Amino acid sequence: MNYQVLINKAEDYIENNLNQKLMLEDIANAVGLSQYHFHRIFHTHSKETIAQFVTRIKMERSGIYLVVNRDISITEIAYRYGYCDASSYNKAFRRHYHCSPREFRNRKNIQFNE
Repeated sequence: MNYQVLINKAEDYIENNLNQKLMLEDIANAVGLSQYHFHRIFHTHSKETIAQFVTRIKMERSGIYLVVNRDISITEIAYRYGYCDASSYNKAFRRHYHCSPREFRNRKNIQFNE
């Protein structure tokens, strides 16, 4: 079985569903594996857990969106990326970028891979 193809398929599924709360079970079903087997394969081949990957992708995409779409509120961006409120989005964003979404949006020199 070509695990890289399955991982790519899972990454595509995640990218296409960033506006939702992504559950391991749903992602595993999308690639046709049990959640336990899929989690082991994903972690082995990508060096991060599925939860870490999903959070990282949401933060990276939302960070870009924050900067490019300055007229959209942070709350709207939080919803767009599958967070149920701005508070949980702000916490996740701060953990990832070590600053708030507002501070990130107002930076002069933005580095997305901190």
